[in-house]
Amino acid sequence: MSPTETGLIIVAVVVVMAMIAFSIQAVENQRRERRMRLLMLKDQIRRADHLLHTLPEHYITREIRDVLVRYLQNRWKQVMELENTSENRQKLSEMEAFAAQPLPVVEHPPGSMTLHTDRNHAQRTAALLRELFQFLTELQNGGLLPPATTRDVIYQVKEAYTRTRIDVEIMEALEVEQQRGPAPALPRYRTAAGKLQRLNQTQQLDRQIYELSAHMDKLQALVERERLLREAEEERKRAEEAAKEDKFKPKSITDYRR
Repeated sequence: MSPTETGLIIVAVVVVMAMIAFSIQAVENQRRERRMRLLMLKDQIRRADHLLHTLPEHYITREIRDVLVRYLQNRWKQVMELENTSENRQKLSEMEAFAAQPLPVVEHPPGSMTLHTDRNHAQRTAALLRELFQFLTELQNGGLLPPATTRDVIYQVKEAYTRTRIDVEIMEALEVEQQRGPAPALPRYRTAAGKLQRLNQTQQLDRQIYELSAHMDKLQALVERERLLREAEEERKRAEEAAKEDKFKPKSITDYRR
């Protein structure tokens, strides 16, 4: 074999090895991209699923649920294109079954002036609503939501956030009532009630407004009773003072020498 032939064989071997290495690298790159895509999709799914199942049911409107459910269905279908496993098929089936369920009717907690059990609960809800607002903004910026849908759903999220803040104001009024009595708390309750009235465009807050109004009526009765007792006590003191003054007033003297 001539040196030229040997050289050509060596070059051919090198080219073949390079092509094999390139193919292996391309396959590895595709596998890595597929793995990264799957991780990203499942991270997006966890985020949307967390919002869907952690927000208080009172705040899950039909429009909010539809946006989250459609997003999750779309993401699970994309996962299936990359990884068609029985587990992923099951997840997609569960989401489709959930989408078919009617939206539950959730009543306001009877006897409670607030939706939330305490301030920490309200703060967690507020954080979730801020996260949902950010999520919807990202969908809007990515062109994944129609403008009309975006406006409606974002308005509902802002309304829910306002309602949560009013719950906190009511809790603060309750603290004032417990620490300082009904009179200083009443103006705070009235302010919160006025905000709820302005927010109650669809009469969904009627029960909460009723509970708050009933509590304010009780406090007003207590304040009025305390006022009457205070006035009676003041009247009694004035009567005692008048009696003392009359006791020490010089009496008239009758002159019997006439």
